[in-house]
Amino acid sequence: MSKIKLFTGMDFSGKTTIIKKIDIAKPNTFKVQKKFLTPIDTIEKVRKRDTWLPPEEWKPLLQNTVKKDIADYREDSPILQDSLWIIKYIATKIEQNNIEDLEEISILENLLGMYPDMDSFYITVSIEERIKRFKEREALGKEITGSDKLLLDTNKFERVEKHYKNIVLKRFPNTKIINTTNKTPDEIVDYIMKDSDFLKDL
Repeated sequence: MSKIKLFTGMDFSGKTTIIKKIDIAKPNTFKVQKKFLTPIDTIEKVRKRDTWLPPEEWKPLLQNTVKKDIADYREDSPILQDSLWIIKYIATKIEQNNIEDLEEISILENLLGMYPDMDSFYITVSIEERIKRFKEREALGKEITGSDKLLLDTNKFERVEKHYKNIVLKRFPNTKIINTTNKTPDEIVDYIMKDSDFLKDL
């Protein structure tokens, strides 16, 4: 078992809400980390602005950031890890099925294997519920990223999600899959906080 509790899942699955509620329910217990442990200012700017960088700049930028992220991980205290950005990136590249991406995919899959072991929880929900949450966020004027907009192409979203799930299960074979459809966040959190793997090493 690990002090790192990893929550993965495609956009609008509810994982961030679940993590926030766990953190509130067990105050001063966890360090909460989102996507990367290390600063990723340049990558965030590219993501939010939907900016394009040539491959000779982007690939080493991403790979070096992931390497630094792996090197900086510490298990001094329990961690709630809100996804690993690299997983969705790899899944998206696999879905695009471009032969020129094969080497990069292989490198990133090897790097994913270098992350420390984590107790993994895969959060999923129906596509209908995801669309509902997307529209709610949009109506509230909250940020809609280029990544979020993948949901607008339902077929492509589902193909990426299939790859995403396969990557998670391959790297973390003891992953517990939790479907949040027709369940409240409080019900999900109550279930997780009684889970034996979640409770160990806390």
